[in-house]
Amino acid sequence: MPDRLSRIRRIYDRDPQPYDRAMSSGLSGWMLGDRRRKVGEMMRGRALDVGFGTGLSLPHYAPGVEVVGIDASPKMLGIAREASIRLGRQASLLVMDAERLAFPDDSFDSVAFNLCLCTIPDPERAVREAVRVARPGARMVFLEHVRSHILPVALVQEALNPLLVALQEDHFNRRTADMVRRAGIQIESIDRWMLGIFNLIVGRAPS
Repeated sequence: MPDRLSRIRRIYDRDPQPYDRAMSSGLSGWMLGDRRRKVGEMMRGRALDVGFGTGLSLPHYAPGVEVVGIDASPKMLGIAREASIRLGRQASLLVMDAERLAFPDDSFDSVAFNLCLCTIPDPERAVREAVRVARPGARMVFLEHVRSHILPVALVQEALNPLLVALQEDHFNRRTADMVRRAGIQIESIDRWMLGIFNLIVGRAPS
């Protein structure tokens, strides 16, 4: 496993339960809850959820969706498995490198990235892998924090980025929409909030 991915795994394996609580309640829940629901509502058929984490997206998937969730952190997925049992929702949960997906081409009807492109070492490679395993025209959704389109905010993010990378391998300044376009995805909409720091990007895999 590449060194950077090993470090990311150690960071998120360290103490996943406080992370789960923090991301599902309080300010994080308020900022992200509605968009998580929108992501779930857009997924159809066999759906790949990249950055599944502790399973916070699972309650929002329709009953007929076949959820396949991947994450680099085994301990995060351990909490997700408990949530799956508690919710009575089946999901196939796999420890996997998003840059090297162990699925054949054209395997999924929809793909979602959930707050993970900020930490994946080569995010563009991960998006291209997602395009490879998505069926032509599949829905592709990205719920991410990104470099703001508002310049003063973006400059603050650039200043903070080295610290966040050093602490958590969390890149605060990635231009995710540009990266998604380079991977060949046709963007249909971008929902920006919190001064553009958070984006919900919706598109389609190449036909």
